[in-house]
Amino acid sequence: MDGSAVLEKDANVERREAVRQLLNSHTETNTAVGLTVFIMDIGLYAAAIAGILFLEPLWAKILLSLYAGIKLANLGALAHDAAHHTLVTSPKLNEVLGFLSFLPGLFNWALWKFDHHHVHHPNTNGSHEDSWTPLSKAQYDALSPFQRALERFWRNSYGLGLAPYYIVKRWSRVKLIPGAFLPKRFRAAAWLHFVLVAAYAVGFISLLAAAPLYSNTSSVTALVLGFAVPFYLWMTLFSTTVYVQHTHKQIPWFDSALDRRTAMPHEALSLHLDFPKIVKTLIHNIYEHGAHHANVRIPFYRLPAAQAELNKLTGTRSVYQKFSFKWFHETLRDCRLYDFENHRWLDFDGKPTTGVIVTEQQLADLTRYSTGNRYNARA
Repeated sequence: MDGSAVLEKDANVERREAVRQLLNSHTETNTAVGLTVFIMDIGLYAAAIAGILFLEPLWAKILLSLYAGIKLANLGALAHDAAHHTLVTSPKLNEVLGFLSFLPGLFNWALWKFDHHHVHHPNTNGSHEDSWTPLSKAQYDALSPFQRALERFWRNSYGLGLAPYYIVKRWSRVKLIPGAFLPKRFRAAAWLHFVLVAAYAVGFISLLAAAPLYSNTSSVTALVLGFAVPFYLWMTLFSTTVYVQHTHKQIPWFDSALDRRTAMPHEALSLHLDFPKIVKTLIHNIYEHGAHHANVRIPFYRLPAAQAELNKLTGTRSVYQKFSFKWFHETLRDCRLYDFENHRWLDFDGKPTTGVIVTEQQLADLTRYSTGNRYNARA
């Protein structure tokens, strides 16, 4: 790297640090707010399960079953904050609340922290296997016919593969049972948390199965509406969230080393997906995601203000999208495979569905600032 490139890289690093520092004004944690929201969400989830068991009308049970799934998603958002120690002030209380928030959704708290902190954030949209990491055309062609059919199902344009994908590819492999991918120093905690999640699951499912002993609800109804439907909806919502947070026609992916402080900042890799204010509040601002990646110390209740400031600071580098079902359908349809060499999205036939995403300046910066000797998307 020549002297001018070193100076420019240092300047870019300073700019990124300046952005992070400016966002520090939004990092104050309020324990009363975090604890109140947790109590409300966990209480409403428990109330929904109780209603399924003890209310008589089937329509009420079905509505409460769907509501329970939404509450699992809300609790997942709180667990995410707790993992970053931003839900409340106390680190120990964050650990407790995070564990309890993920427990009804059957997430292994220790595995989540490893994958999220040591893999996802340091290597966003990078070469590791993450949620919804796209395949290249060559990788797709190398799959067996059955695997290609699965890939087409996962990424069908109607969203039918969202929950199955996450259950099969992520939850069972990375969020529940510790696997060979896990470094040795994390395994003891991960296995302990697996035992705790398994014990909870056995106890909760047994309680539902025994519903005829203490209510007028059958075992089948209790298991389907008290467990299966809420869990499937939770997986759908969570899978949708992690998909749209980093998948967009303007967001690139990479399959080699990348310095995210310089050429490809966080606001270029994470989507700010905009909803009406009431919706943002109900879903705990989980889609103000660029600000979160720019400064992980921002609690969810301060993300809207932080995201607005980030958009002003970074201008066109921030990727913004107003949500619509039309946009979501088009994204599922067009963002299926990725051309890592030319940086554009492809369909399953290898036909480009977008133009080149990465600018010439960014490509030049990637070459100069790569964490390897030279940026090469096919290396």
